[in-house]
Amino acid sequence: MIFGTRVKNLYPYLHVLILLWGFLWYFVAPQWTGSKQLYLYILMAYACVVLTMHWFFYRRYFGADTHYLISQFFDAALISAIVRITGNLSSDFYLAYFPVVLLLSVYSLRWRSIIGAAWFGICYLLAVYTSNFGLLAWQTALIRLSSIWMIGLVAFSVAHFMRSYEQKLLKTLDILNERTWELETSQVQLSNIYETTRVLSGILNIEQLLGEILRVAGEIFRYRICNVFLSDYASDSLYRYASLENSNRHIYERPEPYNRGLLDLKDLENNISSFDEFGREGTAKNANLADIALVSRGKVIGILQVLTESGNLPSPRERRLLMIFANAAAVAIDNSLLHKKTQELTITDELTEQFNYRYFRNRLTDELRRADRYRQQLSVLMLDLDHFKKVNDRYGHQTGNIILKEVANIIKQCVRDVDVVARYGGDEFVVILPQTEEIEATVIAERIRDTVAKNNFVGSHGERNINVTVSIGGATYPDGVHTLEQLLEKVDQTMYRAKAEGRNLVRFAGRSQRRATEVSSD
Repeated sequence: MIFGTRVKNLYPYLHVLILLWGFLWYFVAPQWTGSKQLYLYILMAYACVVLTMHWFFYRRYFGADTHYLISQFFDAALISAIVRITGNLSSDFYLAYFPVVLLLSVYSLRWRSIIGAAWFGICYLLAVYTSNFGLLAWQTALIRLSSIWMIGLVAFSVAHFMRSYEQKLLKTLDILNERTWELETSQVQLSNIYETTRVLSGILNIEQLLGEILRVAGEIFRYRICNVFLSDYASDSLYRYASLENSNRHIYERPEPYNRGLLDLKDLENNISSFDEFGREGTAKNANLADIALVSRGKVIGILQVLTESGNLPSPRERRLLMIFANAAAVAIDNSLLHKKTQELTITDELTEQFNYRYFRNRLTDELRRADRYRQQLSVLMLDLDHFKKVNDRYGHQTGNIILKEVANIIKQCVRDVDVVARYGGDEFVVILPQTEEIEATVIAERIRDTVAKNNFVGSHGERNINVTVSIGGATYPDGVHTLEQLLEKVDQTMYRAKAEGRNLVRFAGRSQRRATEVSSD
């Protein structure tokens, strides 16, 4: 304690003052009946005792409590001996009791104070008692002794109050320091979360966004486990898109299904500010996994599942910070998925769900550059539905749209994964066949033509009684062409030649045209 430490620092100075007072008394005091020689010896012995006691204390042979307990016995004995030598009851040296008792009462604990008071009383009575001790002498001695005890009692009371006040003050300071530390920690975390929120809001790539969410969970929140589950409204289920376990991050190319469905999240839509705990899986490892709903625009889009570094559930303060982070992550994920959907719509035909003309042009440009770089061949097919206007006039445009969508699916099934299928416009489709020669392209074109011709298409009323054929034209790069426009013009011409020669045919431009024609005739 600070108060006790201050008193300890004063005690050695008190011994010095007592010795100085004693030696000063020896040189300037008038003659007394006692022996000045004995008085000097007592002072010198006391000085040796004090020095020895301090030497033992600083050499750590005993502690401070033992040091001051022994010192008070020697102090009382010294003062009493000097009082005895310098005149007994008439000696003024009894005043030295007051500072000694005052300091000892301030420092000593309860039982040491009682022992010290009793010892000082015994020493003083032995110092002043004589054979002719009368009633007046007893009264004087008891009054002085009472004054000494009263000073000690007052000092002890004040010291006790000061210690209690100091303990309360230190406890308050500890609480204040703890709250200050929590406030500073929260401020740092809030600052990090704010910066993270700003960063998250600018990430539109879903894989990059999930990686940043896992980084924040591991580095800022110090979570041992963090899983991001997103909902699939089409199947009413949840899938794990990303996971963090012991600093190992993983983004799933094929999200894993979760054993909780979307219906479990519906209850949280109207209670998005509360922290709901579930995800118990019955094992010690996952017993304290906590799930918080990811809510964006009033809808639950998934779950953020966490396990703290200590393995316990997040504290109330951590939950509040986690809620802020989860809400920011939910909005960022929702924006990222919306951006991805928007990107898909900008390159995808809305009706057939295949690539649109704009994407086809850009992709064909890239493929032509790649073909030039690696000196590879590239083939392009163009398909047009035969007499499709009559189909629309007879069955209606709704049926025509259904047929277009089904034709697009047939084309997709007949080509390879690396091939690009796009709607060119109206009832025309195009197919990019990378690293494909004319003969291989002809086989693929025939497969498409034959599958479409044999298929019975469904009408608007559900019956499958509509037959449609396609005319296909193709060309291979760089067989006689040098630019994208030249290639498309060549493909377009061969497609119209297939229509002019009777429809439901495959025609290819180039030096292998005769062989392509023979294949289509077979």
